[in-house]
Amino acid sequence: MKRITLATANLDKVTEFRRILRGYTIELSPAPYSIKVLETGRDFIENVIIKAKAYYKEFNVPVLSDDSGLEVDAIGKAPGIFSARFSPDGSYRSNIDRLLNQIKNIPEEKLNARFVCVVCLIDESGIMHIAQDICEGYIIKEIRGDSGFGFDPIFYYPELGKTFGEISSEEKDKVSHRGKALRKLFSVLPLEG
Repeated sequence: MKRITLATANLDKVTEFRRILRGYTIELSPAPYSIKVLETGRDFIENVIIKAKAYYKEFNVPVLSDDSGLEVDAIGKAPGIFSARFSPDGSYRSNIDRLLNQIKNIPEEKLNARFVCVVCLIDESGIMHIAQDICEGYIIKEIRGDSGFGFDPIFYYPELGKTFGEISSEEKDKVSHRGKALRKLFSVLPLEG
């Protein structure tokens, strides 16, 4: 069983990672403590590498990091890499409220959006492995459902006819940006020992 430390303080993400990767021969643990990492990258890939390298340097163990966010085409792909800190307090509700305020005059049919996820694993040899995937949908102007986290209650996924806030965790994991990126990453890695 391969032990991997997650480079995140977000317990919702830890739960989701563990659920998605159930069945793989890995043991995921959150980092013993959070470290301050300045995500100064210009995109998701640069940020995920910055985070993975910082945690790997601090703990010197295999590290898995992700950088993910929501891109809304009608507002220049915002909030993008700033999704988690889109509002001053960075709470899920404040981030949603700020986004809804920015799109209030845009018709819903023009609110194409996607969740983006990039994951980076630095293994025990210091080798970096990266995978990226997306999940396409739309933003709606009402909060629907209380599952998931972040922007899930306003992200409408047309194939299921519901928001990510209205579907079960298992349904979300099959189609989400994070689920697809993690499976892509681990499908090509040797996982013995």
